[in-house]
Amino acid sequence: MKKGIIFLFLIVAALNTSAQKINPVKWTFEAVKKADKQYDITFSASIDAPWHMYSQFVKKGPVPTSVQIKKNPLVQFKGAVKEIGTLEKKFDKNFNADIAYFSNKVQFVQSVTLKVASKTKLTGEIEYMVCNDERCLPPTKVPFEITIQ
Repeated sequence: MKKGIIFLFLIVAALNTSAQKINPVKWTFEAVKKADKQYDITFSASIDAPWHMYSQFVKKGPVPTSVQIKKNPLVQFKGAVKEIGTLEKKFDKNFNADIAYFSNKVQFVQSVTLKVASKTKLTGEIEYMVCNDERCLPPTKVPFEITIQ
């Protein structure tokens, strides 16, 4: 009986170890002051090799990266979210389309202006998808909270 319980425990432990979630992307978030009441909100992704993350502007195929920022009455958004990084493009037979993606690192930047000189927060989430040459991971949503001072 004792051996059976130990055997069962070892099987459960082995299954838990092999079921660990793969997370090849590490995120950092910051508000960078550019001028009086003007900031760049920067979402930086560090992507483990050999994975790659898709551009916001992918039209067909994988889930494009999207940055959703909740409205804040103290903040005015200036323009669209920009991508800063080395954009790679190639035909992907799995999606039967030309695909734009980033490897290693990418930043998504949203320029904002504070309506009044006051400390506030921006919250929201980033949704993204990563693939390598062998497989894709399901789309992932990462919440964020950034303080602007």
